[in-house]
Amino acid sequence: MRFIQLFSFLLYGLFLNAHTVTDNGKCEDVPNTCAVITCSAHHPSGLPGRDGRDGKEGPKGEKGEKGPQGSRGIQGPPGKLGPPGEKGERGSVGEKGEQGVSATSEVDVVKEQLNAFQKELETFQASLMKYKKILLFHGGKQSGDKVFVTNGLEENFENAQKTCKEAGGVLATPRNAAENSAAQEILHTKGESAKAFLGISDLQVEGIFRYISGEKILFTNWNLGEPNNSKDNEDCVEVQDNGKWNDIPCNLLRLVICEFQ
Repeated sequence: MRFIQLFSFLLYGLFLNAHTVTDNGKCEDVPNTCAVITCSAHHPSGLPGRDGRDGKEGPKGEKGEKGPQGSRGIQGPPGKLGPPGEKGERGSVGEKGEQGVSATSEVDVVKEQLNAFQKELETFQASLMKYKKILLFHGGKQSGDKVFVTNGLEENFENAQKTCKEAGGVLATPRNAAENSAAQEILHTKGESAKAFLGISDLQVEGIFRYISGEKILFTNWNLGEPNNSKDNEDCVEVQDNGKWNDIPCNLLRLVICEFQ
């Protein structure tokens, strides 16, 4: 029996690579050597093994002391609306306000505003119509805040007044030298012999020339020896291409020059 154990031990050594332990504790191969003792038998300590499995959870520890208060967090969303509070006491009576406007008065105010607006609208429409009619004329000249224009037609005094009135103006009535020159310049565009009626006559009172409005004339530019009321039939006034005035019969045909202001 002892022989068999020895034989098995030697046989095991033949199948192993022979090892020896160096001074630094490492195993090295030694050729042609039969080791009868494994290297691990002479190694001072083995390699560390793997960590074992986690143990079972231990019992719950005691509650620790309360820590310091942390920093304040951001404001959270608003909560639900709470129930209504109790009704408060009745307050004191306030000061008396100003008297209100009755419904009837308000209606009257609105009517007045509408009437005022209607008048403004009518005035605007009249002005618009006037300027539309002015566009039918040509050869206009401006002097101050007046505009002198002609339609290029010749008519008697009565019809000339009517034409200007329908257009929203009046027959030319120069009240100073500048306005008289404006009418004269229009005549120059119609030739040297062109003449035009002025909105001036003595039809109301013989010998006293007035504007169509009835006002007494303040500016004149009569030719020498005029007005002379030749043949007792010269109640109207014309302006000639030289800017001078002359009294003439009202039934003659003269260029129509209107003024707009």
